[in-house]
Amino acid sequence: MDVEDVMEKYWKDYSEDPKGWSFWTDKSEDFYNVYVIREGEGYFIKVDSIYNKNPMGIGTEIKVEKDQLEKDLPESGFRKFTKDELKGFLRSLAEVQDEKEKKELVEKQMRKKPTLPTEVDKEEYMMIGPLYTGSPFRYSLENQESKDKELRKKLKKRFRKKYPMYG
Repeated sequence: MDVEDVMEKYWKDYSEDPKGWSFWTDKSEDFYNVYVIREGEGYFIKVDSIYNKNPMGIGTEIKVEKDQLEKDLPESGFRKFTKDELKGFLRSLAEVQDEKEKKELVEKQMRKKPTLPTEVDKEEYMMIGPLYTGSPFRYSLENQESKDKELRKKLKKRFRKKYPMYG
């Protein structure tokens, strides 16, 4: 499926229940992998860049075995903040010099319950995250490895068609 179709399916799932989703990226060979997963289910997407606003990509739904995942994956999603909460958070973040303390401040904010993005007023803000690098899996299943190869092959073909100069 095109990345837009995969993200549309994910958004439908997230909208039904925003709890328990985890968002990961890593790089394999020429492309980036994006894993959006929740207990037993998820999406695997291969994109040309995670830095491009409109990446070229292709993806698929995946099944995930519970013991395959790292323990207690952190929840990704939208968190709502009041204006005062956000000001206090940003002030604290600016004042702290120690990276470990900064990480703890961010983790504290990310413990808020994920929610759906809604219209926000002048006193509300939305923050998305956390986004993690690396793989959420302790091991890959054989079908995931074959899907990875298949998606890489299809994305290379699309990439070469769009950018023939990279042959």
